[in-house]
Amino acid sequence: MAGMRRVQSLLLALVVSLAAACTSWQPVETREAWTLYTKPGYTVDVACFARALEPAFVAVEERMGPFRENVRIHALEEAAEGKLEAEAQFETVPGIGPARVRAFHVRATANPFESGGVFLECADTGAAVHELVHARVAEEGVKLPLWFEEGLAQFYGDGAVYEDRWYVDGLCCWPLRELREERLSDADLERLLAVRGSDSTPSRDNLLVHFIGWAIVFDLAREAPDASWQQWYDAWRAEDSIAAARARIERTIADRSHVEWLKRLDDEDPGVRFATAKGTWKLRSASAAERLLARLEDEEEPTVRFALALNVLITGGEARLSGRQWGRFGRLVFSTLRSANLADPAEAASLELVRRALRGRTSKAESDRAFDGLARYWDE
Repeated sequence: MAGMRRVQSLLLALVVSLAAACTSWQPVETREAWTLYTKPGYTVDVACFARALEPAFVAVEERMGPFRENVRIHALEEAAEGKLEAEAQFETVPGIGPARVRAFHVRATANPFESGGVFLECADTGAAVHELVHARVAEEGVKLPLWFEEGLAQFYGDGAVYEDRWYVDGLCCWPLRELREERLSDADLERLLAVRGSDSTPSRDNLLVHFIGWAIVFDLAREAPDASWQQWYDAWRAEDSIAAARARIERTIADRSHVEWLKRLDDEDPGVRFATAKGTWKLRSASAAERLLARLEDEEEPTVRFALALNVLITGGEARLSGRQWGRFGRLVFSTLRSANLADPAEAASLELVRRALRGRTSKAESDRAFDGLARYWDE
């Protein structure tokens, strides 16, 4: 009898566990390409997620082909509760600094009670693009090196939404800056290129895998901008070596790389200009600030103009600007921020807080919250 009771207890535990797994995520919205899920007891802004997801799906399918099956999108508790960026938890990565996981992808398994799909901490198009790249690779059943898959996801996931379209920019300023400072040895490269998704990897190595993957993919894409991602991978396979990886990374992090890329600020398409401007402050570069200021002199499109000004403003706290640059800074940046008229009420309120912060009339918490509310203009 004792043995039977133990078996019954195990079976009961199994049933409870499976039932909990089945009910742990509930669908709240279904579209042609995706279904949005949330945990019981949480509510989520479906319209906000739809605005973020629709351009993400278009961007990924244009570059990687259409999804054959409906994709499960899970709004994590942070998204369902509507937490602000400033309230998010960051991990301090040794030798690199604070980092945060905004989203992740879980491959589906044969277990029907496990929730595969995309998990998002917030309704962010760039994060969605990044994870949908992983979802398409998984759907195709392609086995790619971790560094290439992550690099591709970073490349496609860097950009901006302009008039409901995701514009891929591809120049990830944070990895570029970090790789310049890291100066990885050949032994480091060999170790990082060999990391697999199933490996238990320290957070620092995990980030570096993303960074070197992006740098190599960026160089492949710049070399053959009209090629498909499969052709980029084939080009890499033809040269697969540490020396080739080193050469491509060095080309990406060279000063002339971002200088050439920032010429996109003169593109006739305002969406391209907007995506190019966004995130440039992370370069911590006076030369990049100079390029933004030069564009700001002539820019007339309001959204792009505001993005330029905001990125120069943040650069002012990150890089050493010359006296002449500070003079133009005051004339161009402050006047743009004073005269900007943002249609979105929440963004307009954040802008007013930024104006108050520039006059020294806000706390640090209020200032942080103000910039969080304007993240789509500067957050890479």
